Amino acid sequence: MSTPMIHTIKGNLPIADLEYGTRWETTDDYTKLIETYKLNGEIVRESAHVLAKRGFFGESLTPNLQ
Repeated sequence: MSTPMIHTIKGNLPIADLEYGTRWETTDDYTKLIETYKLNGEIVRESAHVLAKRGFFGESLTPNLQ
């Protein structure tokens, strides 16, 4: 049976060798889950998953031509 691996800045490493942690950020606009993998205290992989609580919008950079 093969060892589960994960891609990191140090190359592919066995997941069992890494320390896994999560943290949450919550604001009025979004909720964010940040996943962190560390090897000997050094962050070797980090990813974030964001849930927007409000719709995204943008303002036009050009004048209204009406």
